[in-house]
Amino acid sequence: MNHMRVRPLVAGLAALASLTLVAGCSGSDSDSDSGKGGKQHGSQQRQPEPTSTKAEAKAKGDATAVLGEARLKAALVTEAEAKDKGYTAVDNDAKAARPTAGRPECRALADATASGVERTPAAKAWTSRSYGSTTSAGLAVTTVLMSYEGVGAARTVADLRTAIGACGSGFKTRGNSDGSTLTYVSVRSGKAPEGGDEALAWTMTGEAQGQRVPLNWTAVREGDTVALFLTIHRTDPAGAKLPQDLLDAQLAKLSAAGK
Repeated sequence: MNHMRVRPLVAGLAALASLTLVAGCSGSDSDSDSGKGGKQHGSQQRQPEPTSTKAEAKAKGDATAVLGEARLKAALVTEAEAKDKGYTAVDNDAKAARPTAGRPECRALADATASGVERTPAAKAWTSRSYGSTTSAGLAVTTVLMSYEGVGAARTVADLRTAIGACGSGFKTRGNSDGSTLTYVSVRSGKAPEGGDEALAWTMTGEAQGQRVPLNWTAVREGDTVALFLTIHRTDPAGAKLPQDLLDAQLAKLSAAGK
């Protein structure tokens, strides 16, 4: 690889990532759930976790038993599970933020970059964890789980599918993590993975510091929950592929959480 090219690529990626979900990956997760100082983090929910179990919910006629924050977070691939597969894991403790799209038809794609439950449709709960490969230096994946009441999960995937088709020429987002405007120069559909009830894949190419950086996204719906995966490679964009072992492990845990 041309090392003269790596340095500006890393700088451009760092600038772009600082305004998206990747920025939520902190150096330590020791205080991410402590709630010290009353700070509102991205992992949150619109209402308290139900005290009833799924079986009890079904007995009451509620067949969905939508995952609340505690169960949703428990459904993420853990640090120990990730380590066994060759990844580090850090909780995403990003402050809740919702960028807005300059083009209304791209709203769902802007919402994908948001942290927290505020989006359209609003999520019931949101949680996230970031993973870094220990065997492929530079490969990083941020996983987001969002649960929804009613048809919210299906609508989220449908809106993403529509936006991918409508926003090929790119769009801008405002109100990112530092209040700045971010430019995506293109959006293109990718090959969706197998698994879940339905899945999508797409690439949003961002522009920062004169560099164009591809951000590879995957969305998988499992019942009332949507899993988002943002995959980047800090030195080699062509290597930004969502690892199958990490995807399989996450979908297996999500499926088990809904039973």
